[in-house]
Amino acid sequence: MILCLLHYLVYDVTGAASDRNCVVLNDIHIDIMDYIVPASCTDTEFRQMWAEFEWENKVSVNTNVTDLYEYLQHIVSSTNMKCLTPEKVSENWL
Repeated sequence: MILCLLHYLVYDVTGAASDRNCVVLNDIHIDIMDYIVPASCTDTEFRQMWAEFEWENKVSVNTNVTDLYEYLQHIVSSTNMKCLTPEKVSENWL
């Protein structure tokens, strides 16, 4: 996911020859995936945080992957996330 900043940053520098300096923020592109790292929390902590957010996003997915566990591993690796459910449990559960 790439975040593009819009607009301009205009600033003055005391004692500078020019009146104003300008940075075009539209030229700055940040890949936020570089800043997302897996973390750990207990099941109870996760459920508490989830309840505090009070939201749920549903996204339609089209994929050729037929194995649910394989798909979970793909999502975890592509989003730099971590599955909180122990692997042995999630293999049997899925």
